[in-house]
Amino acid sequence: MTAPVVQKRDVVFICGYEIAPPEIHHRRFERELARMKQTWNVEAKLSPCTMKENKQFGEWSLETSGPNWKVDTNYKIFWWGDLIATDFEMAPWKRLWAGLAAFFDFTISGALFHYFRMNWRYALFFLYPYFLFAMAGVAGYFIARYALAWLAPGFQYSLIASVATGLAWSFGSLLLPPRPFYIAYLFNDWHFAHELVHGRRLALNARLDRFAKELIDIVRNSTADEIVLVGHSLGAVQVIDVVSRAKRMDATFGKNGSPVRILTVGSSLLKIGLHPGANYLREATREVANDPNFYWIEFQALSDMVNFYKSNPVGDMGLPLTGSPTVQIVRIKHMLAKKTYDGLKRDFFRVHRQFVMGNEQRYFYDYYMICCGPIALPDRVSYHDGAVKAFAPDGSFDPSMVRTGNVSGSVKSKKAKD
Repeated sequence: MTAPVVQKRDVVFICGYEIAPPEIHHRRFERELARMKQTWNVEAKLSPCTMKENKQFGEWSLETSGPNWKVDTNYKIFWWGDLIATDFEMAPWKRLWAGLAAFFDFTISGALFHYFRMNWRYALFFLYPYFLFAMAGVAGYFIARYALAWLAPGFQYSLIASVATGLAWSFGSLLLPPRPFYIAYLFNDWHFAHELVHGRRLALNARLDRFAKELIDIVRNSTADEIVLVGHSLGAVQVIDVVSRAKRMDATFGKNGSPVRILTVGSSLLKIGLHPGANYLREATREVANDPNFYWIEFQALSDMVNFYKSNPVGDMGLPLTGSPTVQIVRIKHMLAKKTYDGLKRDFFRVHRQFVMGNEQRYFYDYYMICCGPIALPDRVSYHDGAVKAFAPDGSFDPSMVRTGNVSGSVKSKKAKD
């Protein structure tokens, strides 16, 4: 059976924990769109970015085309970066306190234990900034200890001086530039997660209500063939929360009009959802997963240590399995040229961002083809090979080839496996 062809699509994107405003996202989009054009041999025309409501919403449109197809996409960003800007403006001593408070909260609450149980790589990601912070102190202590033993043998206060140096080096690690270690950034990130779990970001709560109202209007007025709601990283938490809020505001949300598809990638749902205090997120996840009007797909990758590889966010939060989301594994190295992948694979944030960047090789997971191509998201998920071989070298599209690809299953939750 020939797959239906998408000619018009609405995309709503919610990014993760970053302060980059919509115009920066637009520049990234333009840059990565150029990769898509080259990889798939297609044409694309991108409009400028327009913003409203103090940058809470950024929007642009684009026309993507091949020799025998054309798709019009309206792309909108729900932006909340201004609400975390104060995290990056904290004094170093306050960042230290906030980061350590988050560490003890996620450890004592048992969330860290659940990270190890679900995905040990993610548990190591949690420990990573605190380990470097501690190692900086250890290094400072021993350097001072040996230096004093050599320069001032018999110095009465060498132990005190060495300890003080170690503490200073630990503190100094929070003053380093973000790259390559991201220590201060991750202290901020876990501080925010700590406050999100405990509902301490009231401004964010109001913003998410505003997002939900905007989403209701988009779905109500859309004439698109599909509406794709994208949550990347911590944005996956926000997109599920926003959909749940929209359902509570409007009982008809998602039941009429254009089909609503939810795409979560590099997801941090379990980062929050595995904390015992995150009841609000577990309830929102349950509401969305139990609603047959939403098609929800989550893509995960082993090489991205900032996601929960081979997990099912519903079952692994302890919720009854519903068949939603469909969870599929992708190989990031199959998206990029070998030289490119070899150059970035040790930068875990760059690997994490590849979920929403352009591909250099034709592959069934391609964020820009998901947003701008003629294949509907469910068909791309179900027929991997078909989503690639339906495109000829010249960029022309044969919809009859889509559903000749392989049919893929979903990842079960660890709870289900047990």
